[in-house]
Amino acid sequence: MKHIARHAVGLAILLGFGVAATWPPGQVHALPASDRCAMSNADQLWIEQALANWRLVERRQLRLAPSPLPTIVAIDAKCAFTAKPGTDDRLVWDGAAHGETVTLPDGKTAPVGEMAFAAPSDGAGHAGFFVMSLPSVWRAAGVTSSLGLERLMDGVLLHEMMHTRQFYFVNPMLAGLTRRYNLPDDISDDSLQDAFKSNPAYVAAYEKERDLLFAAAAAPTNREARLLARRALAAMRERRATWLAGEAVKWAALDDIFLDMEGLGQWTSYAWFAGKLGPRLAPAFVLPQVRRGGGYWTQDEGLALFLVVDRLLPGWRRLAFAPRPALAESLLARAAAG
Repeated sequence: MKHIARHAVGLAILLGFGVAATWPPGQVHALPASDRCAMSNADQLWIEQALANWRLVERRQLRLAPSPLPTIVAIDAKCAFTAKPGTDDRLVWDGAAHGETVTLPDGKTAPVGEMAFAAPSDGAGHAGFFVMSLPSVWRAAGVTSSLGLERLMDGVLLHEMMHTRQFYFVNPMLAGLTRRYNLPDDISDDSLQDAFKSNPAYVAAYEKERDLLFAAAAAPTNREARLLARRALAAMRERRATWLAGEAVKWAALDDIFLDMEGLGQWTSYAWFAGKLGPRLAPAFVLPQVRRGGGYWTQDEGLALFLVVDRLLPGWRRLAFAPRPALAESLLARAAAG
């Protein structure tokens, strides 16, 4: 699914609305029968398991200490269910019927549809809130995937929940860049692509860089992978020096931030699908599913970059989630250097 970023003081990655249940699984807050807001069993089972998957990924795949879950807004065709986590992660849902729009925890509204996004609620490093429509909404919209709909949505949820662990550094960075360059509110991970996609020379430079990273990730030996990673790093630096300088210098920092965000989000989904914690799907099958044709630059190159980093840089998570984290280019440089 397409990610649309919305940024002001903070950042929201839109993908859809979702529905919910309680956390931990099996502890459901009973709504009054007159309210008529009740999740279907299938939707409830999915959201409970997807959140359980996230807690497993957070602890064992990302190797992070658990952080408070965000406020979750889960939406079906009739109702929006909101849950604020307690100290024990238990979510008690408060359901209310919606019309064609849903009011979010930050006071904004959004149309009901097959979306999912995470957003900071205060512009700082707190968990913020997470919104996702349930499988029933996506299915009614005709969304399909070779992965299976619920499995596709598992990957989407993991991607977006991973962003909640980046808010602590992304939001201050984007706020600073906004003040410095007067960035518009709708700046997103697609903005650089939109600015340069009609420039054939830039596109060729980007594609060369991306292809070198995927080649490094797939190289038969670590020595070959490291050599290809060095070439990719040099190509990245040449692209930025050539095109993202002077009046276009704002794009260099944004490129690094969004490669870091979207790359980690995509890697988190890929590693779940293909790794030992998740369904253990064949990497050759999973990779094209996660890439979705490679049409979204920061997601596609970011995925390739973190596949390389994960292969060549043991301990990268300590750097990526440090108080002053290393971003995408810095992690790639360390991986390439060995």
